Amino acid sequence: MTQTQDTEARKLRIALMGEFSAGKSTLANVLLEQETSPVQVTATQLPPIWYSQGRPGAERTTDSGAREQLSPEHWRQTELAGTKKISVSLEASFLTSCDLIDMPGTSDPNMAPDYWETILPEVDCVIWCTPANQAWRQSEAALWEQVPPKLWKNSLLLVTRADKIRNDHDRARLVMRVRREVDGLFRDVLPISLTAALAGRTDPDAFESAGATALMDRIGDICESLDKHALPSFRTLRPAAAIEPQETAADAPSTPKIMPRRVVLRSRGRSRPRPEPRMH
Repeated sequence: MTQTQDTEARKLRIALMGEFSAGKSTLANVLLEQETSPVQVTATQLPPIWYSQGRPGAERTTDSGAREQLSPEHWRQTELAGTKKISVSLEASFLTSCDLIDMPGTSDPNMAPDYWETILPEVDCVIWCTPANQAWRQSEAALWEQVPPKLWKNSLLLVTRADKIRNDHDRARLVMRVRREVDGLFRDVLPISLTAALAGRTDPDAFESAGATALMDRIGDICESLDKHALPSFRTLRPAAAIEPQETAADAPSTPKIMPRRVVLRSRGRSRPRPEPRMH
């Protein structure tokens, strides 16, 4: 199989990025429906963690390219000096359609981490997390400019800790402000409460209220736009517990079922002109 064919056939690859303590690892736990990604670590403790579907297992790739098997139960305690990447396989419904890469937190806009050059060329989409109380700082904008422009149209900006904003009006104003500032740099801007999404992953209403259903829909849109024909319908990208079971003709109610209205967020507003992304 040629490299082009392999790229077309493989699953969607999503990198979770953002500054330290922006919610990336909590987001990974939401998507994987389990609390597997470490969330209380220092910014320099962990290298990229690449999650894929499979029997539980873990592997460490060193800076020299050597591979070492790790215990599935204790890979978080491995020696991280000289570690280029940790690959973790586990069984999660999300991973049947996507690979997920939890990238280390970043904070210095003057330093382009080496792992960007090795990991980002392999991904199709970035979900950048920015906390609502200081959304889209200049340091984040400087870092995002170092991301290959070809990823911009398929990437999402996730405003985390949206529940910390006082009311719906203030949240809407915040999202509109961020959309103006990042116009053309992301496919969409979405607010989300990750703690509420994690706690409500078995409750469809709570999952949607937290903003997680809208996120799943956008991921599905990206999957379809990249022509991933081998993937299931984007609805299966939602955690299984958040999808209501399908009714058969035998047990369907006599009256039509009223489904909750889906929240559809679209980009609005424009900012100062930006150069068009260069496509490669």
